[in-house]
Amino acid sequence: MKLFEIVADGLAQFGVTHLYGLIGDANLFMVNSFVAKGTGRYVACNHEASAVLAAIGHAQVTGRTGVATITHGPALTNAATALTEAAKGGIPLVLICGDTAPDDLRHLQKTDQRALVLATGADFVDLRRPDTALEDMERAFRRARHHRMPVVLNMRIDLQWQEAEPQTIGFGIPELALAPATGNLLDEAVGMLASAKRPLILAGRACIGDTARDALIALADRIEAPLATTLKAQGLFHGHPFNIGISGNLSHPTATEVIMQSDCILAFGASLSRYTTENGAYTKDKRVIQVLPDALETPRMEPPTIRLVGDIAGTARAMTELLDMAEIAGSAATDAALADRLKAETAAFETLPPEEATAPGTVDIVPALRRLHQELPRRRILVADLGRFVFSAWRNLPVTHPRDLVYTAHFGGIGCGMGGAIGAATTVPDVPTVLVAGDGGMMLSALGELSVLKREGADVIILVCNDGSYGAEHVQFTSRKLSPALSMTVPPDFAAMARAAGLEAVTVTDPESLGAACTAIKNRRGPILIDLHLDPEKVFK
Repeated sequence: MKLFEIVADGLAQFGVTHLYGLIGDANLFMVNSFVAKGTGRYVACNHEASAVLAAIGHAQVTGRTGVATITHGPALTNAATALTEAAKGGIPLVLICGDTAPDDLRHLQKTDQRALVLATGADFVDLRRPDTALEDMERAFRRARHHRMPVVLNMRIDLQWQEAEPQTIGFGIPELALAPATGNLLDEAVGMLASAKRPLILAGRACIGDTARDALIALADRIEAPLATTLKAQGLFHGHPFNIGISGNLSHPTATEVIMQSDCILAFGASLSRYTTENGAYTKDKRVIQVLPDALETPRMEPPTIRLVGDIAGTARAMTELLDMAEIAGSAATDAALADRLKAETAAFETLPPEEATAPGTVDIVPALRRLHQELPRRRILVADLGRFVFSAWRNLPVTHPRDLVYTAHFGGIGCGMGGAIGAATTVPDVPTVLVAGDGGMMLSALGELSVLKREGADVIILVCNDGSYGAEHVQFTSRKLSPALSMTVPPDFAAMARAAGLEAVTVTDPESLGAACTAIKNRRGPILIDLHLDPEKVFK
């Protein structure tokens, strides 16, 4: 077999079902071989960053390792921001990247790819020879999964047509079998829970899955504690009577009150970022027990009172067993009154808020998004690009399962949403994907990928929060009494551009056209774009 055939065959052996990419000199034969094998779906993107971001979206909605492929040189520099996004987000990803021959010093696209990759925070694995191809691939996939990070598998162009015997991966990628936390720190943590009068359980993205969810609910019921999540774990406790929702700057009033009154927070799989803790206000003067599934730290972490490392579900069950053995009574922090207040919050959310006055030809973002929420299926995947609209999107378009949220703001760059939406929509085709993006993010990277949505028949609903400005910069100018002229984008007609790419599209400038957009979403036959015209002078909520 030739090297490119061995790599394509290796992808099949590693169970890769979706390969996102853009072909070039150094990867086109491998992609062609992968497609010919028929073991997975190849989704071609129009920009290398979008291909990597699509693999990130795939990884988030599945919990598996995302896989993408690009060629060398400028293809890799184009993908650098997406690689950094994956590295900062702890996303398992393998990027099969071409490279120039080491002795071809005059190659136009030659660059130091290892140095570039390492600068993004990703790992770098060289595909050394055809006879070590699967061994090298196994190392890349293992490191991506076990270290929760992107890994670039560097595939030189001069090796492509070299021959080697067929290879197999043998034992495959071993699963990490974690033990529950044990020892004195666990005993001390349980002692804190036993003495807490108003405990709270907080779950992060590492808790996603039925096993951890069930164990946390059992512990919460045992100690009579309300349940909260980080944004990335939104929907984990959907349907539980004492689910207070998101902890942080997206908390509803009842949740904020419950969190502030708590005296002990038991945080499972959560980094306790400033967004989750409201810049430390939610954890101040409280005992905080943090349980993490590994010792990998991030700069976002706040120091807890006690930090335990171990299997999430196993540690929660161990805590429950110790509380039972000591015959510790529940805290009584949950009662019928709290359940009624949480029901009232849910009911209030389904009521459209009053509209604030906006400039002619624009709509108020919160009532508009809430109206669209009412029309959209309750089960949908939400991909929110970054901009000042993003908190409105997260707050008013909630998901009911944590795998249905694709988070694109690990690196703080706009324009990452479309790639994530491609990955989500092509992975979960029976659930609509809702992409919320600003006009700046649309112009930066999304318009070039509209043809991908059409070609793939993706059920994507694009909501453009179009205020004609770079919103955060507009706020900074106006808050200092300066002209915001430099922040204005003067965007094109997004609806017309979407129609040119074969999508349906509706422009929303008033309540009547918002109703037309709702009807169009309900009757959609493919990807659709809704251009929401917003007032740049309004600070979004």
